[in-house]
Parts: sequence; structure tokens; C-alpha cells
Amino acid sequence: MPWPLFAKAFGWLAATDEDGDTPILVVWHPRLRRHFTGSDAWRRAVRASIHAPQPDPADADRKEGQS
Repeated sequence: MPWPLFAKAFGWLAATDEDGDTPILVVWHPRLRRHFTGSDAWRRAVRASIHAPQPDPADADRKEGQS
């Protein structure tokens, strides 16, 4: 799969962290507070973009009280 192509379509960007001996790929989104590192970073970024977010637990408690 062309994961980098799909991730870039969702707005994800890439950078390298070259502080250590080997550079580390960092895939991040400028509007989200998420970033991924490692060999499967592109795939994880795409999966985060296409999956619905988990409901906020505090919001679920509030909805139960309204019923």
C-alpha cells in the first residue's frame, strides 16, 4: 500500500529526528496533537485519519444522566 501517499492526502507531514545515531521518522499532523514514529508510522497515521474518534468518557456519563 502507498501509505505515505494516503497520509499526505489527509494532511500528515514527515520529519526526521536526527538527534541520535540513526534518524527516526516522525509523521505528524499540524492540526492534530498526534504523531507517530517507527516503520509503520505512515500506516498508523492513515488508520487514525479514517477511524472515528472514541467517545469522551465524561460525555458518555453526561448523556446517561439526561435519560
